[in-house]
Amino acid sequence: MKLEDLAEALVTTQLRRPVIVIAILAVVTLALIPGMLNLTVKPSTEAILPTDDPAVENLDTLRSKFYGDTTYIVFEARDVRNKELLTSLQRINNRLTAHEDILSTQSPASQALQEHDSIPDETRLKQVDYGAYLSDDHSTGVMAVQADTQAQAPSIRSVHDHVEDVFESELPNTAYSLTGYNMIDLATFQVIMNDFATITVFSFAAVLTTLYLIFRTIKKMLLPLTPVMLALVWMLGIGGYLGVNLTIISMVSAAMIMGLGIDFGIHVTKHYYNTSGTQQDLITTMRELTRGLLGGALTTSVGFLSLLFATLAGMHGLGLFLFTGILSAYIGAVALLPTIIILTEPQLQGGTQ
Repeated sequence: MKLEDLAEALVTTQLRRPVIVIAILAVVTLALIPGMLNLTVKPSTEAILPTDDPAVENLDTLRSKFYGDTTYIVFEARDVRNKELLTSLQRINNRLTAHEDILSTQSPASQALQEHDSIPDETRLKQVDYGAYLSDDHSTGVMAVQADTQAQAPSIRSVHDHVEDVFESELPNTAYSLTGYNMIDLATFQVIMNDFATITVFSFAAVLTTLYLIFRTIKKMLLPLTPVMLALVWMLGIGGYLGVNLTIISMVSAAMIMGLGIDFGIHVTKHYYNTSGTQQDLITTMRELTRGLLGGALTTSVGFLSLLFATLAGMHGLGLFLFTGILSAYIGAVALLPTIIILTEPQLQGGTQ
């Protein structure tokens, strides 16, 4: 059977059973939503490097032997060697280690307790060797919080919030800040999420404006968007199920699908509405476009799939997202869009004539 004959058979099915076609697509979409919601965001730069890169392997070794990632609490006082302050730090140490992801803590209080059974008076506190946990002028202290976050944004956020809550409750009047690779990863995560949303919104607005300039009606402007909306959900859902991570590289995938996937919908919409609008015109439209649409989808998606051969692991995720996104946009253009046209055009309803 020729490709054109398959296209005609699909349109005939859509004309006869449009609701069933929509229902099938809806079921698939709903099944992919959990995958989209479980998509893992990897904010660290190590997520875009090959897993066998020496730097990544050494970092993994460091984590396994020295208890994960370290967050540093840098705080200031007139003189950290203060019994009341160090007693509060001891309580902070105890409260922090109760968190499921926090493995251990080290602070000036820990150093004092290595030399004494309890926090001593201030005379003896001034004789303690605090090492790297106290500045030379005794006004700045450091608490190291070692946590097993696996560079996962939710775990890092949980540790960050817990550290802030505990420290502020015990030392509400003490100035402090959080730093370390975990905090950089968390800041990167926030940038990724903000930029992902911003880029998607702006690309959507740009595409919407362009479509209105092309079609000049709200209905025809919205129709080409339906394959892209389907593609975004399917792309992220399939990516989530395949374990693809959203990184600082793959975050641009949504905007790219908006720009590339919209072409399929534009071709179908423009071609059909340049006809007299009968059932046969819709069948003819899909017969004439089927080779071009499929050829464009295959060449573009396979081209992006070649990113799997890149050295950077982050490019692998981008390639998989774009591969599934382009094919999903094609499916939306041949399965979803004609069905929506049928349901919104009275002359097309009532089965094949």
